[in-house]
Amino acid sequence: MRDELTDISTAELDALWNEPPYTLTGANELFPGNDVMTTGEEEVETEAEVEGEGITGESYWKRKEAFNRASTVSLAVGERFSSDVILLFNGRRRSSAEPDSKLQEALRTRLRVVESNSQDVIQLFKDLSARLVSVHAEKDHFVITFKTVEEIWKFSTYLALGYVARCLENFLCDQSFWLDPVLLSDVEICVTVDEEHLATLYLGLLLQEGSFFAKALLNSECTEEEEELTYKKNDLVMVKDIGQEGTWEGTLLSTGQHGLVPVHSMQPLPYPFYQWFLRKYPGSAGGISSEKGLFDQPMVTGTCVAVVDHYPMVKDELHFSQGDLIEVDGLFISSLNMFIGRHLSSGHIGFVHKAHVRPENVKPLSRQLVFLSEEERVALSQFNPCHDQCHTGLLDRLFSTDISTVYRLDRLDDSDFTYIRNQPKQEHKNPVDARKSTISEKSETPPYHSSPRPSFYASQSHLEREHEAFSFSLEDTFREMDEYEEDPPNYIDDNIWETEEAEFVDPILTLLNLDHFQDTFQPLYDISYSFLDTVFGGIPEDEVLLHLENLREGAKKGRMLWAHRRACFLLGRLCAKKLKYSQARVYFEEALKVPVDGFDDKLLLIALYTNLTAVYLKQKMTDKLPYTLEKASALIMCLPCHNFCSLDEFELLKPILRKAIVDNDKHLEARTCYLILCLFLQQRKIEEALPFVERLQFLTVTLSAEEGRPVGPVDLNWILCRLYHKKYLPYLALASLSLDSAQDHSLEDAFQKIELFIKNSVRLNPRWRDGTSLLPAQVVVYLQQALSIASHGEDLKTQRDLCLCLASVYQQYGALDKAVPFAHQAVQTRSHINEEESFEASVLLAWLLVLTGEPETAQSTLQPLLKSLNETDSPTQRGVVYNLLALCLRKQCRVTEAAKNFYCALKISQENGNKHNEALALANMGCLALSVGAPCLAESFLLRSLHLFQFLSESPFDEEHVQALLWLGRSYKDRGGSQEVRLCYEIGLLIAISAKNLHSQMVVAKVLSRLYADLLLYGQCIIYYEHCVGLSRELKDKRLEGEYLEILSSLYLSLNTEKSSRKSLDYTKQSLRISIDLGKRQEESETWLQVGRIYYLIHEEELADMYLQAAVKTALRMNDPRFAMSIYEEAGDVFFKGHRNRLAAMPFFRDGSLPFARSIKDVHSEFRLLSKLSELLLKENQYEEALQYATLAVQSSTDTGVRLNERVAYHRLASVYFCLEQYEMAENYFLKALSLSPTVLENTAEAHYYVKVYCRLAELTLHKLKDAFDAVGYFHLALAAALEDRGNPQALYIIYMKLAEIHANHLPDAELSQRYMDSAQSLKRELAGHTDSSEAEHENMDHGNPECADAKSVGYSNADSGSVDSSSGSSTLVGSTTTDTSHTITAQRLADHNEAAVADYSHQEDTDTCSEETYSGPAQLTDAETSYFNQTNHRDASELNTKF
Repeated sequence: MRDELTDISTAELDALWNEPPYTLTGANELFPGNDVMTTGEEEVETEAEVEGEGITGESYWKRKEAFNRASTVSLAVGERFSSDVILLFNGRRRSSAEPDSKLQEALRTRLRVVESNSQDVIQLFKDLSARLVSVHAEKDHFVITFKTVEEIWKFSTYLALGYVARCLENFLCDQSFWLDPVLLSDVEICVTVDEEHLATLYLGLLLQEGSFFAKALLNSECTEEEEELTYKKNDLVMVKDIGQEGTWEGTLLSTGQHGLVPVHSMQPLPYPFYQWFLRKYPGSAGGISSEKGLFDQPMVTGTCVAVVDHYPMVKDELHFSQGDLIEVDGLFISSLNMFIGRHLSSGHIGFVHKAHVRPENVKPLSRQLVFLSEEERVALSQFNPCHDQCHTGLLDRLFSTDISTVYRLDRLDDSDFTYIRNQPKQEHKNPVDARKSTISEKSETPPYHSSPRPSFYASQSHLEREHEAFSFSLEDTFREMDEYEEDPPNYIDDNIWETEEAEFVDPILTLLNLDHFQDTFQPLYDISYSFLDTVFGGIPEDEVLLHLENLREGAKKGRMLWAHRRACFLLGRLCAKKLKYSQARVYFEEALKVPVDGFDDKLLLIALYTNLTAVYLKQKMTDKLPYTLEKASALIMCLPCHNFCSLDEFELLKPILRKAIVDNDKHLEARTCYLILCLFLQQRKIEEALPFVERLQFLTVTLSAEEGRPVGPVDLNWILCRLYHKKYLPYLALASLSLDSAQDHSLEDAFQKIELFIKNSVRLNPRWRDGTSLLPAQVVVYLQQALSIASHGEDLKTQRDLCLCLASVYQQYGALDKAVPFAHQAVQTRSHINEEESFEASVLLAWLLVLTGEPETAQSTLQPLLKSLNETDSPTQRGVVYNLLALCLRKQCRVTEAAKNFYCALKISQENGNKHNEALALANMGCLALSVGAPCLAESFLLRSLHLFQFLSESPFDEEHVQALLWLGRSYKDRGGSQEVRLCYEIGLLIAISAKNLHSQMVVAKVLSRLYADLLLYGQCIIYYEHCVGLSRELKDKRLEGEYLEILSSLYLSLNTEKSSRKSLDYTKQSLRISIDLGKRQEESETWLQVGRIYYLIHEEELADMYLQAAVKTALRMNDPRFAMSIYEEAGDVFFKGHRNRLAAMPFFRDGSLPFARSIKDVHSEFRLLSKLSELLLKENQYEEALQYATLAVQSSTDTGVRLNERVAYHRLASVYFCLEQYEMAENYFLKALSLSPTVLENTAEAHYYVKVYCRLAELTLHKLKDAFDAVGYFHLALAAALEDRGNPQALYIIYMKLAEIHANHLPDAELSQRYMDSAQSLKRELAGHTDSSEAEHENMDHGNPECADAKSVGYSNADSGSVDSSSGSSTLVGSTTTDTSHTITAQRLADHNEAAVADYSHQEDTDTCSEETYSGPAQLTDAETSYFNQTNHRDASELNTKF
């Protein structure tokens, strides 16, 4: 038999695991965003995927592939098994089935940004009960691990309830996401994990913890070995790994027997919750047996038919005959053997055995109840409600505004403050308000506000009041006193103790003997023992016990049965309270034996059975349990709205929950969890209640999904949010709050949600508490929910307040287009509320219209207000309207009218003595003067304004004060007063620092940095930019931080020292990290490149090459060939333009940029790169390879259609041929370059180029080709060009001397030689009168080496631009024929917008020809060419030097 079981198949084991099915279909419709775990009767794998977090319908813990391999799994969890779990996340749009790559990249970017502050990420996963190992933003996953089973249990619960996905959504989505309602409703984050891996890790941790609980898959084998444990299928066994292969040590929970069990027959309990519950609350799993009945539904209501005659032996059971109709009282639960029934004929109520009836007219619970009655559903959804609470104080505290009483500042340009957050004026509080504010701050609750509605903060629920200070006022006290005009009744006569016959006259005895339940009996059975105060007047418990004992004796003597039962019950309660369980048991048993119809006082009967059974369980009296356990279970489980009378009733609920675990009865489990959480929450035992609330929320979703119900019975996220808040788990509190989908919330609930959101947000960001940062934008979600609820009521003032709050939040975040509609909506309610409240909405709307650039509309809104205010005594409000009207008029360039309105506002503030408004009006007038170019007038107004601001220094007006200083500084700047400007700006920065206002500091520091940069004071400029970096980090604004780091890097690099270069390197690397975090690939690649440049400058070529390669790799990942080509080229330029290791540029040009240029058919870039390659190789004396690229450059230049490119290419090709000593080819291509030159000479610089080239041709033909005749012709051409070049007489002198030499030595002609010599001497005398000898010597040596001189005259235009756009047509190549000297020579003049043909490979130009060579000119000669000409012309040069 054992061998057969060893080879049992997975399918057979599936059949052995016989459980009722429950699946997840439709779960996302119940609670969007939730993840749930499911199982099936035969574990059929569902293909449906839960939309909330992308978890498949299969359960984490009931995947057979993992559990059925229990023996092998335990071996797998060892050194080779990775405990790391990968948590994948992805963003998707509900409106599209296709993945959204942009959304996913935005999430990655956000994760990289928040990852830099690793503590936030670690804290997030700590709240989720996971240990973060690493973050892989590029791979869209986190790596987490777990060390205990409890951690996996908690995390899997949060994952199933949707909290993991929602926490990531709250964590990764930036503020702009919450401001867009369309995007918010469409976007969701899904998370997935490897279920099998997580289940395997769970099993491994179970083994590591030593012992765990399992369920038997089949009956034990018949064996005579004493060591083996005997068990039955579905028995619960606590097993322990003892190191024997295939065998565990087991303890049967029902009997406590020990023995060995085979591994393959044990199934670890699938949910970690079960392991936790059985370990925390140990006990027997037996005691409640379940009989098979005729009821298919787990919970039903209706009528049954008796199938037998039943004559009960005890009075509590119902008497009936076969065929009688019995109505179910409460619920019929098929898992229990008894229920409470009502005989339809007699009307009697009693216990009924399930086996004695069959269903007649039964129906399951409605589709929205599942396991609760309607009364229980309503009570649970409203559990712990906030009674008599008002939201006015909350809104005033969070979104107070002074727009109806305080002027608004103008804005001159974009450098001014974009938004000034005005705080309420604390200095105007009267002493009473100040006292209320102080009490509120200490108690962390707002003060009481008189209002037609009760205060939102006057009464807090018991969960909120715990461990919190109280806020009260005299009004509260008197109101509460009015509610208790009469004292509660006291049933004890003061003289009762002195009467010998007390038991016969005691009014309490008379009260207790009433034969039916009375409302006055409620204190006898409640869990708070309130009868000690209401019935016995608060006397000591020992005296109460004595008195109850007397009552008991009196009741027995007088045969007062009900008094006897109730007195025994109360005695038992007090004994149990004192932990005297044996004595309590005696009293309870005596009470139960009193022969009365127990169901006449149902609460007493329930309390008796539940308390007595709890005592039996505590004392482990298993012999007595069968008499009470089933009845107590029926009473506590079947009757709705159970009222607990003792915490000991939990002892009764524990075996019921164990039975649900054994039978895999999810309905029974859910109802038991419901009762447990009610018990614990009533007792404020939050820690104990939380696991059951989480479990019930999970079961609620899964059971609803199983039945295909569109809505679950109740959404417990609202309760969970409060519990997480109490446990200080802000991430979970916010996640559960956002997932709360209950539709029956009241307005008070909506405002309490806002308060909970604020409190938990403050825990995550303490700056929100002290007001140094704006509240999170997510608050608009809860404000809109509150507005939606308020819109269905008639409280127009609340609607107006909510609209104003929403407009205020949107304004704070710059979403003015969304703020205006809410301001409009607030204005529309003004006809139904008083004028003062409607005025505030109208003014806010006008101000928003001014900010959105609609001054005409704003003016039309303000003018009716001004007209109505002129008829009232409201000067401050008139001043506000005048000020806003002036702003509207200035926007319309109606300066005179604006000035008049500003003046009216100023006069009103002066008459009222409002210094703050007076200062603002003066500042606005100064701004108006600045805008029309009157800095002196502006200075006058602004100085007066600043004088007033000095006396308001203790008020929260620092931004307004700073703005006025900035305007004053600008007025000085317009008049050239640099010292005054610096003083104003730096005072403004000091004020912002003293106020701890980061936003103000950022604005002023930025202005100061630009000021010092304009003054070329880079040291001070660096200081303030570094301050901007620090502020950006405090604000957690990575984008701004990266921008300032780049600026600092450039500033340090411009100082051109080794120390500053290394500082620049450090800032550039920090900027690089931010570029990577923000996912800006282009900026990242360029920053890699900049780091490489800096490393090259500090002589670290290896590191430079490494960073340049990284820049290239980053560019390649962008799949943008043009950008990749430019990065390759810039990387090569680092070496090409340098003086070390220039050949390192070759791979970047040849293997990178050039192929990309050809692939995208960019002929201009291709020509530029070929020219750079040929120039580089020419400089490095690699002439053969240079010839190949020079030839390709000539071909490419033709494709560009730019004559200048062709001319340059031919000139360089000629130079290469010259270096290769192929002089005929060199001459030919020099002539081709000349043939492409312009035919019209426009400036002397162009003539200078001709002089150089013709001189070079003449020297080449004279000394290399030995052709004196051609040399004379070239010199004649050079002479013609030199005559046009009036600014270069030295060149003309050299030509004369060369011609004289040729006619003297090579073509003898004494007369002609003498004539050229005379011309040279005449020119020499002319030069001697205008230049000194040193300059003449310099020119002589320069021209003595004509090839070098020519080389210096060659240059290319615009270093980093592309090829030139030329209007000329394609060039005509000519041969070696000499150009007619009659033609006038010119060069092409290029406009500034044209791109030069050859950028970065230009050489140093001659000082006298640099302007010409900016446009054109061949490359300079190589070293070999220059050396040759030095040798051949040494004699002529010596002669010239001597003459000069």
